[in-house]
Amino acid sequence: MAYEFKLPSLGEGVTGKVLDIMVNPGDAVQKDQIVMIIGTDKVDAEMPIDAEGTVEAILVKKGDDVVEGTAVMRLSGSAADAAPAAEVAATAAPTPTEIAAPVATATPPPAAPTTEVPANDQASSTMAYEFKLPSLGEGVTGKVLDIMVKSGEAVKKDQIVMIIGTDKVDAEMPIDADGTVDAILVKKGDDVNEGTVVLRLSGATASATAPAPAAPAVASAPAAATASSASPAPAAPATEVTAVPAAPAVASAPAAATASAAGKQRISPLARKRAKELSVNLSDITPADGTGRISYKDVLDFVKKKIDTGGGSTTAAPGSAMAHKKLPNFEKFGSVERVPLTRIGQITADNMVYAFNAIPHAWISEKADITKLEELRQQYKDRVKAAGGSLTITAILTKALAAVLRKMPQFNTSFDPDKNEVIHKKFINIGIAVDTPRGLLVPVIKNADQKGLVDISIELTELSTRTRDNKNKPEDMEGGTFSVSNIGGIGGTNMLSIVNWPQTAIISITAASMEPHWNGTAFEPRLMMPMTIGWDHRVINGSDAARFLQELKNILEEPFLGWF
Repeated sequence: MAYEFKLPSLGEGVTGKVLDIMVNPGDAVQKDQIVMIIGTDKVDAEMPIDAEGTVEAILVKKGDDVVEGTAVMRLSGSAADAAPAAEVAATAAPTPTEIAAPVATATPPPAAPTTEVPANDQASSTMAYEFKLPSLGEGVTGKVLDIMVKSGEAVKKDQIVMIIGTDKVDAEMPIDADGTVDAILVKKGDDVNEGTVVLRLSGATASATAPAPAAPAVASAPAAATASSASPAPAAPATEVTAVPAAPAVASAPAAATASAAGKQRISPLARKRAKELSVNLSDITPADGTGRISYKDVLDFVKKKIDTGGGSTTAAPGSAMAHKKLPNFEKFGSVERVPLTRIGQITADNMVYAFNAIPHAWISEKADITKLEELRQQYKDRVKAAGGSLTITAILTKALAAVLRKMPQFNTSFDPDKNEVIHKKFINIGIAVDTPRGLLVPVIKNADQKGLVDISIELTELSTRTRDNKNKPEDMEGGTFSVSNIGGIGGTNMLSIVNWPQTAIISITAASMEPHWNGTAFEPRLMMPMTIGWDHRVINGSDAARFLQELKNILEEPFLGWF
């Protein structure tokens, strides 16, 4: 009979979208071949098929919404056709010996999201299980912030056992099995990523309801990596539980290495995209986790190593031909202290170096007379506060900038150097730089041109609070098309900011101050606010940048101009 390939878990309650279909009806496919790309709000996940055969029908199309268990493809001539009967036979009357053997962990038929163990076999299904971290986001490394259980403690399914921090969120990690904590395999402060084994349970019954995608973790390391990456997690991670006797997974590691050597290694979509941007040859990269799947972090680590060792230039990071010079020994002059960068500090450093080298920057400055605007702000700030927002200059700037970007759309773009095309975005999402104890973060006001000033003020207040309190959601940080950096509350008279790649422009605001201005008959004090725009000179000319600032200046000096 025909074999239907159904989607594994994308995360609890998560809906995905079909972004790409890599095969056509009539194509022969091999087990673990990538057949589809499914996008969620956090990751674009490659979907490997777990059977060989010929594509008889594709049951979805690009743009379709899909969930766990959706039948997306039908194969004919598949060796998996006989799998259901074989597996029923294998599990009909399991013995302790059979459960400990690899055959007990054979891949369940994808047609069923879960493998039900009969009630009379429940006792024999208990054994030791390793709890592995689900995906924290593509290429994301986390840190163990807190461990909520102790060795010997009984735990229940969905109990929070650990807090994992990333550069964007602190995620609670629920376990998906009942059992007793046999061993805690990490400690506070450890760096962890997708697939890290963090707990071992004894007496666990997880195999009774383990998600179908988890089983290939025992049968094939590459399949486990992809199944796990399909779960976008931190919000409600779909965990992976693997039986301790995972000898087949170990045995498959050489096969994964062989596949890599043959050029069949799997590559995450984000890693592929970044490698293309950085002109990195993916065949030169060896996956760090040994699964044969190249991650986003593998690409960045490869480029960083090239730079640090002076191992040749890559257009990946323009300027990477310049190897880091060795620092002098500062201790000969006195005592020193080394302070590691935070995760956000490391990410910011990498992104800033790349953006500064990849984008030909230029800047121009102007001052806006915000005397009248400040009077209006003082007049209406209590009304906005009563509505739950804060009528700040940044909120007003966001509204004004949305009006200018609508009029001058070349500032709301990205440049594609591969195709020599400028991508004009039909949406206006303004990123606001927020100073936090963890470092600089840029939450995004989505569709700012479609929102009123009060709505923007409320949303900006909520976003900024969540970001400073380390409670922001990943989607808060995504999709920006233009950025604002306002350090006016601290001081400064001018700031040349680095464009937030892949955007093409950023505006910096520094402290407003009273200055004497000639009104035609006398000098009068006016509150003047410095503004500097930085832009990508491949897309934007200096004259356009000057006009942009004039448009913004006009709105700030005559506020009603920006609201109509």
